[in-house]
Amino acid sequence: MANVKTFQKILDYRQVQKNDAQMAYSQSVESFEAIATKLYNLLRKKEEIERQYQTYIENVGTVTTIATHYSYLEQLNKKILQLEVTVNKARNEMDIKQLALTDAHIEVKKFEKLIEQKKQKQVQLELIEDNKVMDETSVRQFLFHKDR
Repeated sequence: MANVKTFQKILDYRQVQKNDAQMAYSQSVESFEAIATKLYNLLRKKEEIERQYQTYIENVGTVTTIATHYSYLEQLNKKILQLEVTVNKARNEMDIKQLALTDAHIEVKKFEKLIEQKKQKQVQLELIEDNKVMDETSVRQFLFHKDR
């Protein structure tokens, strides 16, 4: 049966894996937030351009201005669709990293619990051994005093 030091080495290794998973997750969150912010800004820009476009239509703007705004809106829609795909990929990557982090955390907790149990068992075995030694000493003392 493996001793506590062996499990401690495994725990240290699992802790390093957990830290790596934590860093990867943090980076994926930052990446997701950056891409989502770009998407948010594009959506706000699109709303603003749509308002302007509607104003030009209502106020009888020039055909060139209306056509320019319409083509710009189409370009924004294409960029938004591309960014939505990118955001979904980043979200999926973030979810995968979160699962990896959760798994790593669970593994660390398993080994911490295992080490704790091993230490408790060692303490119990030492107490049992101490009790045996004390019993043996008591018997010897009794026999020594009985013979006198």
